Amino acid sequence: MKKINVALAFGVLSVSIQATPLFAETVQSLRGDIPVEKPAEIPPVPRTMAVDGGIDVNYEDQPPLIPHSIDKTRITLNQNSCLSCHSREYSKTENAVRPPKSHYKTRDGKKLKQISTGRYFCTQCHVPQAYTKPLVQNDFKSQPE
Repeated sequence: MKKINVALAFGVLSVSIQATPLFAETVQSLRGDIPVEKPAEIPPVPRTMAVDGGIDVNYEDQPPLIPHSIDKTRITLNQNSCLSCHSREYSKTENAVRPPKSHYKTRDGKKLKQISTGRYFCTQCHVPQAYTKPLVQNDFKSQPE
């Protein structure tokens, strides 16, 4: 008779208990009562926040939030219009935040003259904010330093 891995047995047991309807939670869709197969009304695009001086971050190492509209911003393989203001070359004349030195390095730490390809698509990390009501309740509190 083979020994049963206790951790594996416990894991299987906990998954099977969680899958039972007794423990199921009701999931509320953001679409409300509209069934998935029916088209929903497209909500209006919320107005983007414009905040002079930037938006405070909520935690250490959080990518800064974009404090202006990016509706006309284009980021493609051949063009990044963020860099028309935020590059080393234009940031002073445009009074824009300059990307940190880390954006001008490869993963191996090699210094580059241009933004690293790993940092080129700005909106992967940096996002604009909009005047909206929260979709879900959020009670996040940052830890005091």
